[in-house]
Amino acid sequence: MKRYDPKQPVVYTHVPKCAGSSVLRLLRHWFGDEYHKLNQDEHRDIVLPRVETQDRKGRWLPNVKCIHGHFNHGRGYGLPYFYPELNQYFTILRDPFDLAVSMYFFAKGRSRSGRFWFRGEAVDLNDQFPDVESYVKAYPYWMFDHLPQDVTIENYEARLRSKFIYMGIFEDLQTTIDNLGKVLGKPTATLPHFNVSTYDESIPEHLRQQFYADYPLLKKVYDFAVGTYQLEGYEFPADGGPAIPPANIQISSKSDDAATQQSGAHVSAI
Repeated sequence: MKRYDPKQPVVYTHVPKCAGSSVLRLLRHWFGDEYHKLNQDEHRDIVLPRVETQDRKGRWLPNVKCIHGHFNHGRGYGLPYFYPELNQYFTILRDPFDLAVSMYFFAKGRSRSGRFWFRGEAVDLNDQFPDVESYVKAYPYWMFDHLPQDVTIENYEARLRSKFIYMGIFEDLQTTIDNLGKVLGKPTATLPHFNVSTYDESIPEHLRQQFYADYPLLKKVYDFAVGTYQLEGYEFPADGGPAIPPANIQISSKSDDAATQQSGAHVSAI
């Protein structure tokens, strides 16, 4: 993975339903006024704003160190083209099947109360997707929109290593936050949990393996994060500065059992 350069802004590419509401508070604590959260306003269909990162001479602006947003290719503001001058990202991922299931229950709950908005309109996803099976079989494409658009099944490992300083996993969230702090040279912190969704349907387990077969890139990217998030082979400076990644780190084979599966849970933190 890339070594973090504190002199340049870093992008937190926030995949929905991956603890973003909790991480937001942590990033504000770590970066203070140098942290910038970009918000898409779905109520008025206003696209993601853009915070400038450089002055007219191409020098990094000192008040911009971390940029956080749902960078969404489907809405026209994806990575890398939305911030072509930036080349260091971090993110937190989740098993893609569990992520799709979590998004279904989130959207379902919001739809029931008229609080699920898309492009300026309140949308009821229950009309289109009457149960969890119909959703995960037909509507996972939004996940691809949050990946950098130069990532493919053929090049994903090289591309991720060239752009990401860190990729954590939702299923081991406190370790992820501890290690993210090490990568950024920030103090350790306990991550609070906010924004919890209720699961009120059973989840057919046979859907999982079919989902992985239908969307192999999503699973490979997630497995890559599982294999690297523990920072094996990294060096940790005594002064608490950013961790130093090894020149070459191999993906671990622990992806199937390192993360606790969430599909049987009744609640899930966003």
